Amino acid sequence: MTPNVLFYSACALALVALPAAAQSGEGTKLGLKAGASVATLDGVINANSKFRTDFVAGPMLRLAPTKQHFTVQLEALISGQGADLELRNGATETRKIYYLNVPVLLRQYIGGAFYVNVGPQLGVLLGSGTGTYKSVEGGVVGGIGVETAGGFVVDLRLNYGLSDINDDAAERAFRKQLGLGGLHNRVI
Repeated sequence: MTPNVLFYSACALALVALPAAAQSGEGTKLGLKAGASVATLDGVINANSKFRTDFVAGPMLRLAPTKQHFTVQLEALISGQGADLELRNGATETRKIYYLNVPVLLRQYIGGAFYVNVGPQLGVLLGSGTGTYKSVEGGVVGGIGVETAGGFVVDLRLNYGLSDINDDAAERAFRKQLGLGGLHNRVI
């Protein structure tokens, strides 16, 4: 999937999410999230995996908080992931992997505007520049943030991939023979 297709997809999501956000009242809120993803791959063979920066964007739905300041937030985010690799021969290679990530976050507000959240995430592969990756991955998400009375949110989270995303049968067999683990996404 090209960056232009991803950009237009994010814009389409914004056009769908913004009118709904304007109609939402107090309590349950529908909105648009946008930001940066800083990602790497854990388990790369014959290279040093470095962080690469891309974007993350999409709609979110936060249910009305309970009296105990607990809520659930659902998201559908297009996320640029992957890594910059320093190969053993001195060359560099960028692995761009794009997902539609769907986290289900359990959120607890602390002291009003501050919160912590945690939950599972399903990632659906949208495309990649190089490499062969599985079409679905599972992970866990955790983070902290602050939400203003006006609905503006600053959120910092970690996406810890649990599924081996490598879909190359020969490489998976090689890893198994050597007792090496799989290839996993790590995203801030």
